[in-house]
Amino acid sequence: MKNFFTLIALSVLSLSFGQDEASKFNFSGSVDAYWRSNINSPNDEVNQGTLPYAPPSSFVNTPGFSLGMANLVASYEDESVGFVADLAYGPRADQAINPNGATNNAAINQMYMFWKITENTTATMGRFNTFIGLERISPVENFNYSMSHAFTFGPRNHNGLMLDFKLNNNWDMKLAVMNPMEVTDFNNSGHYSVGGQITNGRFKFGYVRSQRSSFIDIIGGFDLSSKIQMDFNAQFANYKDGMLSGRIADEYTSLSIYPQYTASEKMSWGLRLEYIAFGPIADSDVLNVLTPTLTANYKVGGLTIKPEFRIDDSSQEIFINNDGNGSGSLSSFVLGAVYSF
Repeated sequence: MKNFFTLIALSVLSLSFGQDEASKFNFSGSVDAYWRSNINSPNDEVNQGTLPYAPPSSFVNTPGFSLGMANLVASYEDESVGFVADLAYGPRADQAINPNGATNNAAINQMYMFWKITENTTATMGRFNTFIGLERISPVENFNYSMSHAFTFGPRNHNGLMLDFKLNNNWDMKLAVMNPMEVTDFNNSGHYSVGGQITNGRFKFGYVRSQRSSFIDIIGGFDLSSKIQMDFNAQFANYKDGMLSGRIADEYTSLSIYPQYTASEKMSWGLRLEYIAFGPIADSDVLNVLTPTLTANYKVGGLTIKPEFRIDDSSQEIFINNDGNGSGSLSSFVLGAVYSF
C-alpha cells in the first residue's frame, strides 16, 4: 500500500514539478476502525430510544463495529518554504474537527504554509493542530485509542499565524495570534486569541487566551529505564461565558499521567490515569471524573492493534447501568486497529 500511494503521488507531482521537485514531497496517512462494547451498561437502545451511553469524550462512541477516520497528509519542503495539507474524513474526524457541526472545510485537519525566515526562526500560517495537551486528533500520534477528557474539552485546532524560535540548544518557544477557539471557517467576531509555548526537551509550558476562554497547559516526561517511560499533563481551563461550544462547565482542571512499558519491538503497554474536575455546573456541585484507561499496542508491520479497557468513574450519576438506572461508573472494552503508511 505504501508503494502504491507513493507511486501515485510521485507520478502526479512529477507531471507538475518534475523529478527534482517531486523528490521534495512526502505523502503519508492512516486509516482506523474499532469494535466497542459496554460492560456494565446496555449496548442497545434504552430508556425510550436514547443511544447507548458512552463517555462523550472518548471519540469511540458507537457499540459494535465502527469506522474511525481516514487521514491523508501531503507535504512539500524546499530550502526555506513549504506546506502541509492534512485531510481527515470519518466519524472521528467529524467529532474532532467540527464540534459545532460546521460544513465548510469539514475535511481539513491541518492546512498551512511555513517559511524558515532564519536558521532559528520559522513562521507558520493557516490551520494547525493545537500545541495544548499531549494528545492529537490522529490515532497514530496517541498511545491510547480513546481520547482523554482534557483533549475533548480543550482546543484542538487553530487558524492563525505562529512563530517558532529556537532560542538555544535546550530551549524553544512558540508565539501565535489566532482566531478565537474553534473559529475555523471565518472570524466575524473582531476578536482574536493569543498563545505561546516554551519547551525544554519533553517539558513544555503553554498558554492560550481569547475573549471567551483561557488555557494553561503543563507537559512533562522522563524515562525510568530503557523500557519504561512516564509522561504527564496538567491543564486548567476557564470559559468566560460558560457552555462554550457545548462544554459542560465554566472551568475544568485536569491531571493525567501516562506510564508506558515496552515489552518488545512489537508489544507495549500503557496506562492513562486521568482526573478531571468540572465546575461549577449550573447550580450543581463540581463534577469529578477519574478515568483509568489500560491499552496495549501490538505492531504488525504498519498495522497497530489496540485492545483497551476503560473505566469512567464519576462523582455524579451521569451514566446508565444494565438495569436502566443512573450510575456513577461506566466500564467498556474497545478493540482498535490503526494502519499507517
